[in-house]
Amino acid sequence: LWDAATGAAIGEPLKGHSSWVTSVAFSPEGRRIVSGNGDDTLRLWDAATGAAIGEPLKGHSSWVKSVAFSPDGRRIVSGSDDDTLRLWDAATGAAIGEPLKGHSDSVWSVAFSPDGQRIVSGAADYTLRLWEPTTGAAIGERLKGQSTWVTSATFSPDHQRIASGGADNTLRLWDAATGAAIGEPLKGHSDRVASVAFSPDGRRIVSGGADYTVRLWDAATGAAIGEPLKGHSSWVTSVAFSPDGRRIVSGGADYTVRLWDAATGAAIGEPLKGHS
Repeated sequence: LWDAATGAAIGEPLKGHSSWVTSVAFSPEGRRIVSGNGDDTLRLWDAATGAAIGEPLKGHSSWVKSVAFSPDGRRIVSGSDDDTLRLWDAATGAAIGEPLKGHSDSVWSVAFSPDGQRIVSGAADYTLRLWEPTTGAAIGERLKGQSTWVTSATFSPDHQRIASGGADNTLRLWDAATGAAIGEPLKGHSDRVASVAFSPDGRRIVSGGADYTVRLWDAATGAAIGEPLKGHSSWVTSVAFSPDGRRIVSGGADYTVRLWDAATGAAIGEPLKGHS
């Protein structure tokens, strides 16, 4: 954990997984953290103390690649290299229902819609899928348009659009109601796009890529905003906006976290170091 104002590490590392930690997410109220990793499990953590909550959540048969809380904080969704999604009770850690099946390769990314009524997943089968969280049923046909692995997928704050990033070096926008692609692919990265996120007002998208850069995009037009944000010395594996939309945080395979001014693209302070 890190202090977002100072960049200082808070407390000791949270230890409990026996392999790579591939995904982390805060609960909506900020009191819990969920993590997924290469030991096929999820773990819950107390955000104030860093203590593990309960036992690992077991159900996947391969690496857990992505985790997310529902907007009400009562459920967790996970995606895995076993080609499935799973839903979990965030209070008890119990699996809810059967695995969600529909992808034919690793599920790299999962996200709830802001209203909690849908889940989107992106997978190495080159497609995205929409799901009904209560029943686990797939909604409509698969969203096709990326020409290789879909590595990241997320809803816009108004839940009307979906943004995805792929190993074809592009981002795509989708109509969340119809599944239709919106416009042409967003091109600018020179290597795979590992992570995408909307700004809180839905007007911008941030992406991080294996070309070591962070990029900003106009969500309405798909145009790149300014120059790439450079500072990482290896793949940018994860990006997110701050809740007020004024800052961007990125994590990289150079073992660092970086903060950026979302208006100017300037780096804020020094890299946050602590991972090895």
